Amino acid sequence: MGITVDDFLKSYKNIAFDTNVFIAVFAQEPLGAKVLPIIDAVGNKETHEIWTSVLAFSECSVRPYREANRTALDQIKLMFQMPNLTAYPIDAAIAEEAAKIRANYNFKMPDALIAATAIVMGADVLLTNDHKLSTIREIPVVRLDELDVTGDGFL
Repeated sequence: MGITVDDFLKSYKNIAFDTNVFIAVFAQEPLGAKVLPIIDAVGNKETHEIWTSVLAFSECSVRPYREANRTALDQIKLMFQMPNLTAYPIDAAIAEEAAKIRANYNFKMPDALIAATAIVMGADVLLTNDHKLSTIREIPVVRLDELDVTGDGFL
């Protein structure tokens, strides 16, 4: 048993999303359904914020570009224009933190950049679907499989 979405939203206001969280939503994966109440709190209720790296937009867009799927690409673009969702550019501070993270954890650079963005920008938590990324100690991490929607008033 993990953390309920209700408790997650009570505990964290500035939520950093890993790319795989967006992908789970876009692909309509079962774990992606757990994210919908969080997106609702951000986009509709405007009580929370989603922070991510601009890299997440790029990573989410690869498949739609490869498949020439304009509809999927438009959905991704709309998501990243949602109110209270900020995709931060990679600057010198984020690049340096990513290098430290990569050195300390041996993460792939995209994962290091996502984590570094969350840390440098001061997110309350990093939401991911990546077991390896959840080993980072510099920021609280919650995995999608740890979210429990049972009993929450959101779904």
